[in-house]
Amino acid sequence: MKSNLVLAAVLAASLSAPALAMATLATAQAAPQKPQERSLPAGSNLPLARGEGRAVAEKLAAELSASFVYDEQGKRYAKMLRSNAVAGRYDSGTRQELADRMTDDLQAVQKDGHLRVTVVERQAGAEGGGAVAARKGRPAPIQSAKLIAPGIAYIRFTAFMSTDEEVAAVRKFMDDHKDAKTFIFDLRNHHGGRLREMDEIFPYLFAIKTPLVTMEMRRSTFDENGSPFNQSPTLEMVQDASYVRTTHYALPGEASPARDARVYLLTSNRTVSAGEHFSLVMKSTGRGTLIGEATAGANHFGGMSDVGDNFAAFIPIGRTYDIKTGEDWEGGGIAPDINAEPKQALIIALEKAGLSHDEAVRLDATEIPAEPVHSDKLRAR
Repeated sequence: MKSNLVLAAVLAASLSAPALAMATLATAQAAPQKPQERSLPAGSNLPLARGEGRAVAEKLAAELSASFVYDEQGKRYAKMLRSNAVAGRYDSGTRQELADRMTDDLQAVQKDGHLRVTVVERQAGAEGGGAVAARKGRPAPIQSAKLIAPGIAYIRFTAFMSTDEEVAAVRKFMDDHKDAKTFIFDLRNHHGGRLREMDEIFPYLFAIKTPLVTMEMRRSTFDENGSPFNQSPTLEMVQDASYVRTTHYALPGEASPARDARVYLLTSNRTVSAGEHFSLVMKSTGRGTLIGEATAGANHFGGMSDVGDNFAAFIPIGRTYDIKTGEDWEGGGIAPDINAEPKQALIIALEKAGLSHDEAVRLDATEIPAEPVHSDKLRAR
């Protein structure tokens, strides 16, 4: 599988540089953001070419058989796709209808929070390699970053895109607020991403080297494609004949008051993948308190892979699990420490940080997430 392997599907929908720069360089919202609508890629409503649906089904079946996180589950997906293709289920309709139909069929076999087929819009001049154009309408990766009240640092993410600009912005946020008594990480819209942002946050919050979670993939997939993770001192890998396991560590930085700060994470059922990775780390280590509702339950990491000239699929190749229990969060999500309506989560966090209810309500009204903080339908459940 030749793909850009990441912790979440969001990386197939990267942001434009101007939007990123505006978000990461700002230290506060000028005004509450209105929810942004997402548009379909160009060509989504074009009819399928003759034989196109069957070709996509076969390529996707081969990818899932070879690389899916669980071998037998991957083979069941592949069997279904090939059977449906022979029956003509993928012979007609538009590109978007095919993508939706295949995604529904895959989820009917076994739900998975990441597995899906999408229509792709090629970047001008791109050649192969799974190049996918930016999805229009995605909010900036950092929606707000500020001292929301004296001693209370607040940052709201859309994703961990791990661009140099965003990583630098997270580093600056943590350094600027290292004397804060409380940190609030708002993950209620978090679409997932990579690890670099977390690796900028953890040195301020942990006093000793701390194992966080382990990421596991099949040895055969690793031998074929290599590691999906960039080399980092925060990652330590071991392998045997069947699996490759990479443990994520927090490495302490320079001592600061942040080590003793209270930490709250705001979660919802739209907190996905790398946002869930971050949530589990903070809950399992006892370093943070989760406020809101259970997360989405999209655990399996992987990446986008071409399955046709006009289609790509997110292929899950591994799982991330709690070192203490061996369990992951696929399907069930990560339960909060304090159950609350997601819309009320910031108010509760601010109150726990010492603000009055009235002041918490006032500040909450100035921090409006760019997308809904709850979904009535989840892919993983």
